[in-house]
Amino acid sequence: MDKAWHDLKPGTVMGVSPWFQLRQEMFTEFEELTLSNDPLHTDPQWIAENTHFKSTIAPGFFTVALLPYLYKQVVTAKLKEVVTGKLDGYFSMNYGFDKIRWVEPVPVNSRIRAEFVVMQVTPRADNGAVVKTKVTLEIEGASRPGMVAEWLGVLMPDSKH
Repeated sequence: MDKAWHDLKPGTVMGVSPWFQLRQEMFTEFEELTLSNDPLHTDPQWIAENTHFKSTIAPGFFTVALLPYLYKQVVTAKLKEVVTGKLDGYFSMNYGFDKIRWVEPVPVNSRIRAEFVVMQVTPRADNGAVVKTKVTLEIEGASRPGMVAEWLGVLMPDSKH
C-alpha cells in the first residue's frame, strides 16, 4: 500500500478553521453533561460577585472537545492537498495529547478558531503513522491564544488493506 502520509512533513500548516462563536448555552450544557456545574462557566452573577472576570469563561475541556469539529473544517481537505497519493485505505483516530495548556480564559460570546500544524510523523509497524499536530486556539481580538496543544492522531490502514 502506498504510504501517502509520508508526504506530511513537520512544519506543514494544515490550515486554520473558520471562526466559531461560543454561546452560554454551550458552556451550561457541557457542564451539565460532565456533571461539573462550575459557576465559573455557568453563572454570570457568581462571576460578577466572586471573580475579576467580566463574564463566564469556557470550560477548558470544552475547548478541547471542540477540536474534532474545528479539525474537520480544514484538515480533511488539506490532507488530500498535501499528500501526493490518496489517503484512501486509511482512517484516523484520536491518540491523545502530549501537552495541553490553557493560556488565556475564553469569555462567553467569543469567537475562536484553531490552527493546525504538523509537528512530527512517526511510522507504525502496521504501515500507519502517529501524527503529532500543534494546535493553537485563537480568540478573536486577543493577543494570546486560549489554548495550545500537541495533539496525537493515528492514521491506520483500514481492514481492506
